[in-house]
Amino acid sequence: MSETSHPKRHIPLASLQNLRDLGGYSTTDGRKTRWHIFLRSAGMTQLTSDDQQIMLDNGVGAVVDLRSHQNIKDAPSPFADHNDVIYHHFDFWGDSVDDFKSSKTSLTQEEKLADLYRTGFPACEEIIGEIMSTMADAGDHATVFHCAAGKDRTGMVAALLLGLARVPHETITADYALTEKYLDSALRDHANPDPMFMPEEDNPDSSAVPLPLYFHSCLPGTMALTLDFLDEQYGSIEGYVRKIGLSDAQINQLRSKFVE
Repeated sequence: MSETSHPKRHIPLASLQNLRDLGGYSTTDGRKTRWHIFLRSAGMTQLTSDDQQIMLDNGVGAVVDLRSHQNIKDAPSPFADHNDVIYHHFDFWGDSVDDFKSSKTSLTQEEKLADLYRTGFPACEEIIGEIMSTMADAGDHATVFHCAAGKDRTGMVAALLLGLARVPHETITADYALTEKYLDSALRDHANPDPMFMPEEDNPDSSAVPLPLYFHSCLPGTMALTLDFLDEQYGSIEGYVRKIGLSDAQINQLRSKFVE
C-alpha cells in the first residue's frame, strides 16, 4: 500500500470534499509526519453541523482560510465565529497575480498551471510568510487549511509544510495529485490537449469568472515543475521559507510538531 492511499489519509464527510490528513508520510531522515496535525481541504461553506462536530472530534482546533476577501464576504466560513476553533483568514493571492500571464512557451496543462505557482511563490512572499508563521505557532490541536477547491493555494502551502518536514519531492507531488480523486469537478479534463480550452459551466447563472481548462487540472507534473523552481530559485523549500521570514526557532518548532 502506498503512503498516499493510507486509510487514514482521506476523511470522507458528506458536506466537505478533499479533506486529507498530511500525516503518515516518510521523511528523508527516516521519520514520519504525524497524523492529526495538518489537514488540507476544499472550501467549507457548505459544512453541516454534524460534519463540523466530526472535525472537532478529530482534534481540529484551528482553521486557516486562504480564500479572497470577496470569497469570505460571499460565503463566510462556518468556523469564523466558532467558540472551539481559532479562525485565521489570509487572502493568499490578494492583488499580486491579477495580471498573471502564463509563458507562451508553456504548452500543456501542467506547465501552464505550474506558471501560476511559480509566479505566486515570489509574488506572495509576505502573505505566505504570515501563513507559515501561523502554522508554526499554532497550538497542539490539528490545523485545517483550505482555499476554495483545496488544490492550488492549499497545494502550495501543503508543499511547503511537507518540504520542511523533509518529505521527498515525489511524495509531495503524489499528495498534490490526490485532489483528482477526492474533489469532484466536471470542468477537469486531463485528456484535452488544449490547455486554453474554455469549459462550459454547469450553472449558467454562476457569477464565477470562466477559466481555461488548465486552471482546473491537478496533474503531478505541475507540482514537480514547481518544486524544481523552488530548488532552482531558493536552493530548497527551506531556503524559500527562510527567505520569506521564518526564523530557525519557527522552523524547528514546526518540524517538532509535525514530525515524529
